[in-house]
Amino acid sequence: RALPGRSPASPRPRCVASRPPPRASRDRALAIIQAVRILACADLHGRSNRVARVRALVAEHRPDVLCLAGDLTHAGSGYEALELLEALDVPIVAVAGNMDDAHTVEAMRRRGVLLGEATRVIGGVTFAGPEAAAAGPCDVLVTHEPPAGVLDRVGTGRHIGSPAVRALIERWQPRLHLCGHVHESPGVARLGATTVVNCTMGRDEIAGALAVLDGAALDVRLLPP
Repeated sequence: RALPGRSPASPRPRCVASRPPPRASRDRALAIIQAVRILACADLHGRSNRVARVRALVAEHRPDVLCLAGDLTHAGSGYEALELLEALDVPIVAVAGNMDDAHTVEAMRRRGVLLGEATRVIGGVTFAGPEAAAAGPCDVLVTHEPPAGVLDRVGTGRHIGSPAVRALIERWQPRLHLCGHVHESPGVARLGATTVVNCTMGRDEIAGALAVLDGAALDVRLLPP
């Protein structure tokens, strides 16, 4: 989505401890032999202040994975954000957003961070984009759009989330879903057994989220801008 014009006051960071996952998710959780820390950000739109904030968060939290949930750049501009794909010493998984052009998508593909038709396993955690998730379960689903009806409300009150993403979540019940796109609705919510996190930086209300998967436990904290 295009960048909104105002940035309201920043909320306090929030912590959410999830309920125990269902049986299939518990079975996959057994493969996680140590805590996996995921730094998740979306909607940087190439802005230098957001790029700098992501760099600082990686240095501060030392995540095991950096997840970029779309709109890293902005409609053919903001390519300086692509430096994150090369400069950071951390595994990266990413999906493209509606404002990421073909150059950005190709840069993600060349760097090997784009979640396409294959899943990626890091620290025993299986990450999937929408294409791979259509074929089977995963621990962490990454999409740009939120699911329909969850963390998808824009300023007019209308819900603009994706029914297709919601269907994937309801079918597979991943432990965690990371998304962005709707700048007005950062936060953490539940959809069935899945913890949904809209980690958008689009209005500078938050600087993304830190999620920690530790066996069957999941903790999520929204980060201050």
